[in-house]
Amino acid sequence: MATIVTRVGKGSPLSFVEVDANFTNLNTDKEETINSLQLDTVMSATADYISFYDTAATAVKKIIPANSVFFNRTVVIKVLPDGIPTTVTDGLARFTVPATLDGLYLSSVSGEVGAHVYAAGTTGTTTAMIYNETDSVDMLSTGITIDTGETDSSTAASPPVVDTDNNQVSTADVLRFDIDTIQTGTAANGLEVRMQFIGSA
Repeated sequence: MATIVTRVGKGSPLSFVEVDANFTNLNTDKEETINSLQLDTVMSATADYISFYDTAATAVKKIIPANSVFFNRTVVIKVLPDGIPTTVTDGLARFTVPATLDGLYLSSVSGEVGAHVYAAGTTGTTTAMIYNETDSVDMLSTGITIDTGETDSSTAASPPVVDTDNNQVSTADVLRFDIDTIQTGTAANGLEVRMQFIGSA
């Protein structure tokens, strides 16, 4: 930010040196005009950056695209129809990774992987797992749980934990959705799994 000496601030007329210094400071800190920007269709996920102003820090900062919403993708998979009771089974549904998710990572940020049922179960938990069939690995080290009487994993006592050694996906990977446990009083009905994919692990 340019430093400007004002007459009000100084309390008297400015000298020639002070006026010249004001113009010099404005010239040094001015925003240069950028003309005729060329269009492109790609950006480097790790080398390019987006500028933004952080009001809390009162400073201009930058974020690389891989860590921004430009690379985030949300996928919701209907594993079981709403009226069908959950049952312990592997491969109730599968999802083939499209090219738009190639190289992205299943997010390990709390709340960005979850599940929902459409009629709450009782006694125990419903536990869902995401398994990468192509790589033969579980993508979660702790499954997605839905507690007794609840319909969503967002309120679960034990949140899911993403295995950051096995959370990257590639085009044509097949992701399988399993139910590892069901509630033993009354089974929950229906199951939906939501996943957020991001640009960096």
